[in-house]
Amino acid sequence: MKILLCDNEAIILKLLSKELTRHGFEIITANDGYVGMQMVRTHQPDVVITDLLLPLVNGLEYISLIIEESPKTSVLVYSDISEENMIEQIYRLGARDFISKPFDPERIVNRIKRLDVYSN
Repeated sequence: MKILLCDNEAIILKLLSKELTRHGFEIITANDGYVGMQMVRTHQPDVVITDLLLPLVNGLEYISLIIEESPKTSVLVYSDISEENMIEQIYRLGARDFISKPFDPERIVNRIKRLDVYSN
């Protein structure tokens, strides 16, 4: 399974990349929403895991663009937001899952395995 990680924090990209690679996933990364969309178009990942706070293209716009251009791609969002209306909006835009920060990388692995694409 091909996974795109999108976050502007290099340490999170490195940590998640290492953990997901250890579980056998193919990982590509982007450090902003603009590069993230280029990667979605070029690599057609099965799953995009993204922070909500991104430079250049904000997280909500990024989710919308992914769903519009690659509807079979599952989107998993992580963020430190806690407002219910914002989390509801993430799901309305098409995200499949939401995880609050801080998180354990193993929790991300478990959430990926629960996505329908994992069994396809």
